[in-house]
Amino acid sequence: MTKTIDPAKLKAAAEHLERVLERYPDSTEVRGLLRALSPLIEQAKAGMVRVPFEEALIPCGRSFAEGMYTQYGSPSVDDAYYAFAAELRGGRSPEEEQLIADTQAIIDARNAHE
Repeated sequence: MTKTIDPAKLKAAAEHLERVLERYPDSTEVRGLLRALSPLIEQAKAGMVRVPFEEALIPCGRSFAEGMYTQYGSPSVDDAYYAFAAELRGGRSPEEEQLIADTQAIIDARNAHE
């Protein structure tokens, strides 16, 4: 299945990521991330991203893989970035959606028993 960019979903994800990153003005790390991603966020908001990115070409992914932003959880920088990255790749696959749903169900079940 060939993935395509959904401009409306990508724009929404870009705007959400930008809003989340702006919620941490005192963090040098998050300000640096916003500076690094701003050109791509602006292109996404303007509808200029038309071809899906390969995952390895999405900026700053390594920082997230290393857990650099996990401390920024309310709102979650990780969640906002991964949603944006997914839209840059042309959206999540059904397998990714199922994995996310399964993981959330496990988290919800654990929280219900605490």
